[in-house]
Amino acid sequence: MTIAGRVVQLAKNRQLTVLALLLTEANKVVSGSRIIDAVWGDAPPVTADKQIQTCVWRLRSAFEKAGGTGLIETARGGYLLRMPEGCLDTQVFERATLRGRERAEDGDLAGAVEEYRSALAMFQGRPMAELDSPAIEAVAAYWSERRLSVLEECLDIELAMGRHRELVSELRLLVDEYPLREQLRGRLMTALYLSDRRADALAVYRAGRATLVSNLGLDPCARLQDLHRRIIAGHPVSSPQPQRARYAAKVPAQLPTDVGDFTGRSDDLDWLDRELRRDRTGGAPIITLIGRGGVGKSALAVHAAHRAHDRFPDGQLHVDLKGSTTPLRPQVVLNGFLQALGTPERSIPADLANQATLFRSITAGKRLLVVLDDAANCTQVEPLLPGGSDSAVVCTSQSSMAETPGATTRRVDGLAPEDAVRLLSRLIGAERVSREPESSRAVVELCGYLPLAIRAAGARLHTRPTFRLARFVDHLEDENRRIAELTYGSLDTGSRLTAAAERIGAGARRLWLALSILEVPHISAWVAATVAGTSEGEAQRLLDELAAHQLVDVVDEDQLGGSHYEYHPLVRILARQRADAELDAGGLVDALDRLADVFSWLEARAQRALDPHGAPAQHGLPPEGVLRIGQGLLRDVTHQPELWLAQERPNLPWLRTLVSARDHRTLQLPTQSRGLPAGHHVA
Repeated sequence: MTIAGRVVQLAKNRQLTVLALLLTEANKVVSGSRIIDAVWGDAPPVTADKQIQTCVWRLRSAFEKAGGTGLIETARGGYLLRMPEGCLDTQVFERATLRGRERAEDGDLAGAVEEYRSALAMFQGRPMAELDSPAIEAVAAYWSERRLSVLEECLDIELAMGRHRELVSELRLLVDEYPLREQLRGRLMTALYLSDRRADALAVYRAGRATLVSNLGLDPCARLQDLHRRIIAGHPVSSPQPQRARYAAKVPAQLPTDVGDFTGRSDDLDWLDRELRRDRTGGAPIITLIGRGGVGKSALAVHAAHRAHDRFPDGQLHVDLKGSTTPLRPQVVLNGFLQALGTPERSIPADLANQATLFRSITAGKRLLVVLDDAANCTQVEPLLPGGSDSAVVCTSQSSMAETPGATTRRVDGLAPEDAVRLLSRLIGAERVSREPESSRAVVELCGYLPLAIRAAGARLHTRPTFRLARFVDHLEDENRRIAELTYGSLDTGSRLTAAAERIGAGARRLWLALSILEVPHISAWVAATVAGTSEGEAQRLLDELAAHQLVDVVDEDQLGGSHYEYHPLVRILARQRADAELDAGGLVDALDRLADVFSWLEARAQRALDPHGAPAQHGLPPEGVLRIGQGLLRDVTHQPELWLAQERPNLPWLRTLVSARDHRTLQLPTQSRGLPAGHHVA
């Protein structure tokens, strides 16, 4: 005991027993008879009262020497030790414990651990170990149990934070000290199992069972047996949740309503089911569904999440990140997530870094499913990833998300033709589809097999119950009106398909618009380079950007090691409409003229390489466009002409027509809305 930092000198005899009893009842009157019982038990001496008075006098003298006067008061029937509030170790302990619980309730797990460890540091060995009074021993046993209870609360929080490996040594010592305390043994098994030490965890169980049977003749409790079975089976095991934090925490269920008429996607769903149910080590699994707007990524993610919700008993979080329009800031999303998990708003940090840290701390050890819909990029997603490896994240995006570490990616394309027709029949009625099966197939094909476009078509046809599908096909075949026909209220096919075009660079956008006017089945890098008037390497970079935003598709690899690209039919229509409004007609004609010039020279070069004697000799240097593209193209055409011609075979008819039009000065722009009729001759 200290007073103002000065140690009180006490004899190690009955003075300590008297002082201990007065301290445990600080600011309360302790009767003389209780003090006598604590000191001598059932056999007090005749002079017990006098000896207690002497002990109290000596305690007062010791206090006065240390600078404390008037601490012990004589009251009716006993004595009272007057102590200011907050000066006893027990009071400091309880206050720190209370603060730790409050911080755990607020979701500040790291702060809670700090408070708990501060409280536990008040203990130095077994409480009042030097006293052998039964009354004091009962108090000491209470505080020993109290310390152990608070320590278990602290350990639960630290395990929930993922500190499995760090706690193994401490838990082993505790289990050795308290071998019959099954909760501690369960925590040690959990820490070992989550540290990839399965065999050690099972050994701890076997040792505990042997101890219980030999000492008490009992088997382990049901909870410990269940944990043992899960470890044997290799099933997921969650870290213990802090008792107070568990009380305060909420189990969010934020998934949107499942899509009632969800159609097809059996392969995608099977893959997602396997990914969501697969046990992993390391961080939370991140599953990204990539595809163009309107392809049905969101519906697929939500449907798969509903199917797997039993795998995530701690809840499901969902947010529309609005990445294709006006992306939400991660701070806003985390604020909502933390509140959904029970964190009071006052306890949520203002800055992103601390919000993300708190989110990871709260979710560590939980089994949550987080659905992040329509992500803009990995920068928006990374702060929203939960802690631990028991949760999972499903993310949808029009961007490639290739920079997201540890992500497993699957591309989502349009529906299979039969599934697309089945969806249409659900929207407008099976009888109507069965009356015009060919027209039904034509409708979904003209919708590009996109669920959004099919739903828009279905909504429009629903308002025209007597309108024949064949007439609707006629409307859709007119590219000038197709997008308008496939837009109905919020089912805006055009804006969803081209939202990404607003986020790409100016060079990529110009190339996207210019390439859309070409009537070729696929686009090679050299074609893009020629149209853009740049090198093949720069053109490839721009094509990569377009492909990453689903504005063009990579369709196959050519035999020379490059890639081929093509437009989705609806995307091409939209790009052409914008090209009419944004690009200069003269610039487009120059690009087509340049393409005709380059192709003409390349084809002649290839034919000459195949038949040096039959084909006419080329004179002079290659056109400037060929030189600008790069030496790789020249090498391919010169040394592998047959392969180069083979890969360009689908494009040859249109390219040769382009050359002929250039030669006859009848180059045509396939415009739609510029006011020039199709086939307009541009000199």
